[in-house]
Amino acid sequence: MTDAPLKKSFARKYREVSDAASNLQSAMQQAFATILPRETSSRGIARRLSIDKMLGWQAQRIATAPDAATILSALPGDRGMALLIDALGHEVPSAAVVEEVRRADAALRGIFARDGASSREVLAIAAGGLDSKAQRRTLDRMLKVHFDSAVAIRGEVANAEVVTWIATPSRDDPSLVTLTNLYLVTGLRTIRPLGPRVIYRGISAASQVETSDWSLVDANAPVPLPLLVPEASTPDLDACEVEFKSTPRGGFVVADPDEHPSGTLTLGFADSIEGVGPIHRTEHDRTGELASQLAVPVKHFYLDVLFDMSLPPVEPNAALYFSAAQGIEHGEFAELRRFTGEVEGKFVRSPALPKSSGVDPEKHLALLEHGAQLVDRSLEDFRCFRMHIAYPPTYTRAVVRWLLPESEPADEAKA
Repeated sequence: MTDAPLKKSFARKYREVSDAASNLQSAMQQAFATILPRETSSRGIARRLSIDKMLGWQAQRIATAPDAATILSALPGDRGMALLIDALGHEVPSAAVVEEVRRADAALRGIFARDGASSREVLAIAAGGLDSKAQRRTLDRMLKVHFDSAVAIRGEVANAEVVTWIATPSRDDPSLVTLTNLYLVTGLRTIRPLGPRVIYRGISAASQVETSDWSLVDANAPVPLPLLVPEASTPDLDACEVEFKSTPRGGFVVADPDEHPSGTLTLGFADSIEGVGPIHRTEHDRTGELASQLAVPVKHFYLDVLFDMSLPPVEPNAALYFSAAQGIEHGEFAELRRFTGEVEGKFVRSPALPKSSGVDPEKHLALLEHGAQLVDRSLEDFRCFRMHIAYPPTYTRAVVRWLLPESEPADEAKA
């Protein structure tokens, strides 16, 4: 009698697949560096390799992905990968570099075959969405049901929540980034009397965070005096409706919509932290990351990142995690807590919100202009990456993450 082989847990499969995916990314980056040292667009890659745009997009995503999940979600099939490697073979002067891509791809697919990873498990690891329109429609309905249940159970709701991060080079050290956080909640109300609740914690008190920890900064870090922006808020607020509280760990804002004559509140806040993280990749920092906690049932959630035009271009990725405490979703098993539905994340022409958001455009613009003034910029000086979720699950954390670019030799010389 022979012992049956031990069944590997999903977590162990993920660890092996994640490592192999990262090896494939490194091999692809090395190949692209020899022929496309400064090209980041999928169209540029497709033109250089004479491949179709879809395959160019997949190659670009693999090379710039901030995590294994994104690499796997962009992984071509066997035929597509063979075409890509063949195209690299015609353009990359070093056969050894191309062979490393081939070997890394074979190793990754070998793990799938050896461990018997089903397509469903691979999709779960990749968090690449659902595999049919019917499944997506079903999930959309379930999210709406979850939202209605959360409102009934928690007794509170908001029409929209908009978190905007402004990233600019630090005034003190241009190799570091300064972050400005703008937070706007609209239509905050209670279904039954609940009293005041914490609605905002800023980021100023995080100024002592070490550079290597900057990716953990989020809109819920403590702040000595969170800053209300009156032009973006319900007018004529008093201490019964919105109040600043101080604790040994910093300050926070509590709000009580029950106290306002309309029974609803719209609140806008702005806060900044100087020189909090590196612009380029370092030995200890591989990715940049910004996050926000979804604590109140909300119809529409937006997480925008405004990248200063002077910053090097990056390709962010958006994700949602079933984790609330700061830092919990980071680390070895981060992607195992990732929401596997579709989360829209893309660059948009303007930070203005669509009418379907239900957000007052004048209040939103006032908050954006206030934030731009804090960093001595105009709104035209930024590229806006937007993550949008309708009826997001509560309690979760929305995350925008990107692979930090390598510094140019000129940058290193200046440093």
